Amino acid sequence: MSINSLKKNHLQFESNVKELITYGMEIITENVNKMKSKNRKKEKTILVEALLLRSCAYWEKFLEKEIILLINLNNEKFKMYFELPQKAKLNIALIRAILYGDKYLDFHDIENCKGCFSKILTDNFNPFKGITTEQFKKINFSYTIRNYLSHYSDYSKKNLYRAYIDKFKLKKFQEPGVFLLKEKGKYFENLLHNFVLVSVNMRLFLGVKNG
Repeated sequence: MSINSLKKNHLQFESNVKELITYGMEIITENVNKMKSKNRKKEKTILVEALLLRSCAYWEKFLEKEIILLINLNNEKFKMYFELPQKAKLNIALIRAILYGDKYLDFHDIENCKGCFSKILTDNFNPFKGITTEQFKKINFSYTIRNYLSHYSDYSKKNLYRAYIDKFKLKKFQEPGVFLLKEKGKYFENLLHNFVLVSVNMRLFLGVKNG
């Protein structure tokens, strides 16, 4: 049951993000009448920013469920971390209550996620070990954009500009929507598709395949 639920969680997440990519690329590549081009470009920037924000929300929802399902498959380290009796019988509802009952787990920071998963999951049930360094970096960059769009603070803007310089050698700050539209949506598609690849790597690490 848990394996099937785990598979369903992954495939649903991957499907959701693929839909965002398809919709986003349709918006980016559409032909626009010159009379409407200025307004439509502004609309496009807003839409692709919203789609990136939604992909991050899907990722967080996916992780919230993923960690519970994994603990349900193997709760040995979870019991040790929370000092629970080894004979205690756990189910999905009880795991959720213990994990989220009196605190908010922040899935915005990928390093925090890695730390959280490693504390309460045994190595062979920790799918973060299947994610490549490059994939981690792309998630971090997606969240650097997400943080700026969520706050528009000077601090988040500096962090994003620093990331632009480090990764793309940009000489001027660009609003995320403008950046994501560049090169016919290359960066937009790449960042969102990375979430899909991460999920695939995670479930393959766990031995969960499509079929």
